[in-house]
Amino acid sequence: MLEEPMQDASPNRLDSMPPIAVAVMGVMLGCAMDAMVKTLGAAYSVVLIATGRYIFGAMFSGAAVVATRSRLPNAAGLRRHALRAVIIAICSVLFFNCLDILPIAEATVLIFCAPLMIAPMARVILGERMRRTAMIALAIGFAGMLVTVQGVEGAGDNARRVEGIVSGMAAAVLYALSMVLLRQLARNDSAVTTAFLSNVFPAIYLIPFAIYLGAAPQAADLPLFALTGLTGFFMWFMLTSAYSRAPAQDIAPAEYTALIWSALLGYVFFAELPRWQVWAGAGVIALAVMLAAWDSHRAQKRVVA
Repeated sequence: MLEEPMQDASPNRLDSMPPIAVAVMGVMLGCAMDAMVKTLGAAYSVVLIATGRYIFGAMFSGAAVVATRSRLPNAAGLRRHALRAVIIAICSVLFFNCLDILPIAEATVLIFCAPLMIAPMARVILGERMRRTAMIALAIGFAGMLVTVQGVEGAGDNARRVEGIVSGMAAAVLYALSMVLLRQLARNDSAVTTAFLSNVFPAIYLIPFAIYLGAAPQAADLPLFALTGLTGFFMWFMLTSAYSRAPAQDIAPAEYTALIWSALLGYVFFAELPRWQVWAGAGVIALAVMLAAWDSHRAQKRVVA
């Protein structure tokens, strides 16, 4: 699941539900989208899948822009969104490639490392100080990632598996970078506007590559392509609602239910059974992320005090 929640969502009907429950539903939808991507990967290139996902995502988020009468940013703001969208497009193609090669649960665990990489990215791009605890958490998370990819015997095409692992790691780095850039955009633009532009620009960038590859979707598969865009949008909508009504540290545990949903979907639809190393690695990474979140919360309390 590769979407980012925003903090400025307006109230909606989901407000009657506990934020953690809404977040779990959003995460579940994200895992469902991942399963759809893996299904489409049996017949189409990841570039075409990503293109279709963003085209349909732009349609649904565009309807939300019209319904909420959200304003688009000025020329300078559009340029910033366009730059960030380059990262989003590449990140999605890499993660979809990871999903196409590796079991869903394993790909999900690899992307769990993204929050740990935000601190070093913010240090380089925004000049934010990187605390010692964040560096320790990053090292622990990297160790967890190494545990995750161990234990595969008779994997067949080793080069193909390495490609999947590298794709997942690179996607995690780019996802963290997109989140850092999001901090700058969130100061000026609404959540709906950001979601719309985060779908439109990647679609524009990917369409020429999809045309070059020459494989158009079959009419029978268009509903599944549309469903990837729809589930991606609703995932964003639900996570936005959850994060806007509760502190991030209260919602973060919901993100780790992704391993449960991805393992279940992988078993039911693809006969994938996660190795114990995947569960162990996920636990180590979750511990690292919680350590980083605790350190961030402690630092914020010191600033307020």
